[in-house]
Amino acid sequence: MFYLFITTIIWAFSFSIIGNYLSPTIDPWSLSFFRIAIALIIFLPVIDINISKKRMMIMAGIGAIQIGVMYIFYLNAFRFTTVPKILLFTIFTPIYVTLISDLIEKRIRKTFFVLSLGSVLGALIIRLTAIDLNDILGFLLIQGANISFAFGQVLYRFFNKGQMKSDYNLNEFVYFYIGALVVASIGCIINVDKIVLPQSLTQWGFIFWMGAISSGLGYYLWNRGATLVSAGTLAVMNNLVIPLGLIIEIIIFSRSVNMSTFIIGTLIIISSIYLSLKKKESKLL
Repeated sequence: MFYLFITTIIWAFSFSIIGNYLSPTIDPWSLSFFRIAIALIIFLPVIDINISKKRMMIMAGIGAIQIGVMYIFYLNAFRFTTVPKILLFTIFTPIYVTLISDLIEKRIRKTFFVLSLGSVLGALIIRLTAIDLNDILGFLLIQGANISFAFGQVLYRFFNKGQMKSDYNLNEFVYFYIGALVVASIGCIINVDKIVLPQSLTQWGFIFWMGAISSGLGYYLWNRGATLVSAGTLAVMNNLVIPLGLIIEIIIFSRSVNMSTFIIGTLIIISSIYLSLKKKESKLL
């Protein structure tokens, strides 16, 4: 739980940084490539080249799905809609996590699904706004990102639950970024004519933060945390970033928000997380 919460705080800054400082001028393809490449460089010194080829492929495949494919959808969505609406469109991730987890483990857990719906309801109350045609395109892209991220989370949890080594799989995680970088590289090659590099030291600084901290440290901590909690807690934790992300938008960028709906929605999300933690582990796993 601790790892998920720390990562949520880190990622809460990402929406505003991308939406206000990076996506207006930098193309999503190079942004995705640089983020993943920096994360890979951070983890490269601890690479374990002695693990089985099967483990390498599993980790690379999960990385390709969870952040490689996800970034293609997610970063392109900023071209069509705003940060607050992107936060709104991410609310369905808990449901995807629940459904994919049940599908992989071949069982249906109604408690998980109800708690996920509670988390979605809370997020919807916080960020229900009018949308236009561009917002619909942004919505569809974010759903692709949500499904990719949810699928990657569940796969990592499935293949690593109860198998964490003393190094917490740190030496294997570099393959996660190798898989993601393959996807990002293909995207850059296909869209080479659309590449726009960062124009200032400020933008390069934000990209380094996004790569080293948000992508590097963030995804490692999130996936590690995913192996330590129930699928229900993992699902509802995906929406805690919404109120935290909006708080940052409000404080730093002076965005307006209806405080009544914000408080009610946040309390519903927190209640969903609390109830998922109260359930006995034996019933949830």
